[in-house]
Amino acid sequence: MGRRRHPRAPELIGRRALLLGAGAGLGLLGLGCGKRRSLHIYNWGDYLAPELIERFTSAHARVRVGQDFYLSEAEMAAKLRAGAPYDLAVPIDYLLSALQRDGVLRELDPLPKGVEHLDPRVDVWRARASRGGGAYAVPYLWGTTGIGYDSDKIEAPTSWDALFDPRWSGRISVIDSKGDVMDQALLASGLGINSTDKAKIRAEVWPRLRAQKQLLRAYDSNPAAALIRGDTWIAQIDSGDLFRAQAKRPSLRYVIPDEGAALWVDYLVIPAAAGQPELARAFIEFMLEPEHAATNANVLRFATPNRSALERGLIADADHAQLYPPDEVRERLFTSENWDGGTKQLVDELWLDLRAN
Repeated sequence: MGRRRHPRAPELIGRRALLLGAGAGLGLLGLGCGKRRSLHIYNWGDYLAPELIERFTSAHARVRVGQDFYLSEAEMAAKLRAGAPYDLAVPIDYLLSALQRDGVLRELDPLPKGVEHLDPRVDVWRARASRGGGAYAVPYLWGTTGIGYDSDKIEAPTSWDALFDPRWSGRISVIDSKGDVMDQALLASGLGINSTDKAKIRAEVWPRLRAQKQLLRAYDSNPAAALIRGDTWIAQIDSGDLFRAQAKRPSLRYVIPDEGAALWVDYLVIPAAAGQPELARAFIEFMLEPEHAATNANVLRFATPNRSALERGLIADADHAQLYPPDEVRERLFTSENWDGGTKQLVDELWLDLRAN
């Protein structure tokens, strides 16, 4: 299969977006010829600073690094469960427990060098005690999912209700993901993102979602691009994607609404099917070095879990209150539990119905 290239730095506009030149599948598996070793990474599109690949390969003779990109968490999880031979993957927090339970992840034993640099609030992920309690994932980047808007077009929103406002009909987008769509509707309805109240979800959230669909320009996997073009004026978006988009459209702004927002952490994991687990471990340790963590955070404009990088003044956005929210804002940030409590089936049903009609 053909070799893939990493998207060029100027095209960095979306954690979730698969941009020109990315593609899916195992396009890099033909690189490991001769005595060369290849590190195969399964990642979101545009979610690793290109210069770090160059630094890593310069420090490791006869090593190549290649990436395949995915568009959704479900796609990534399915590939890993099917035994796709990636050496390193980047899953979101709520998937880790199920992936570890299903034997998809390698335990990180001993812990990689450099974990001492991590903020204890965003630490190594460990399995529950009943499953052995071992470490399986190292935090990579974190952020929030809030509202991005064009300040030249609309006033600053304070509530998720803004994404349901008929005044912006045809200029609204929400992320093309059932979890994100449900999150914003739950919060706008006064419920938490982990609500298990199925009666209220049917009676209150579902009608709002149907009404919102008539107002949307799109369910969008790349909301930053549409905001930059001016196709949308207000959108649900990941924090770093909006901040990077500001370089191309300075009137764009980001807000965490009064009801709060989702806080997510993406992790580095070594899949059970990895062909180069030691090389993957070396890359994790490389990314834990404060200078490298800082480069990644400064390029991608997401928050780093690397406390040492912050304490050493290496992070350009360290004082950015929306990228590194203060404690009073963090109290309004919620981590998805993937609708535990029996609502996952309901959410799946509503999502299919919403997209079909």
